[in-house]
Amino acid sequence: MSILFSKVTLNDGVEMEDFLVGGIPREESDLDGWMAYEHFMEGVEDETDVAVHVEAYLYGGGETYPATPEEVAYMYSRIENRSDFLPDRCDNIEDLDFTIKWSPSDWIGSDLIGM
Repeated sequence: MSILFSKVTLNDGVEMEDFLVGGIPREESDLDGWMAYEHFMEGVEDETDVAVHVEAYLYGGGETYPATPEEVAYMYSRIENRSDFLPDRCDNIEDLDFTIKWSPSDWIGSDLIGM
């Protein structure tokens, strides 16, 4: 089994944050529910464009499944223990960028997933 997860970088022009999510987010709704995304967006106080950079990775072999929150947490621990884990142990299969048009007045909280 191969798990699919992504390293996401958010940048609002003031702050920048990196975190992991399961699957490959291609639009804002794909990030909804991930705790790190929710926390970052709660801190964006002004209407702005938030740049999103995604690096998608596969870990393992065989049939591919999106990483669960528990598997994402495991990837965090592997990265903490070995700084070269992503380039040495995972396959970068895709990089992509998109922009979130952010307005704090549009914020609707949701259930949080993962880290």
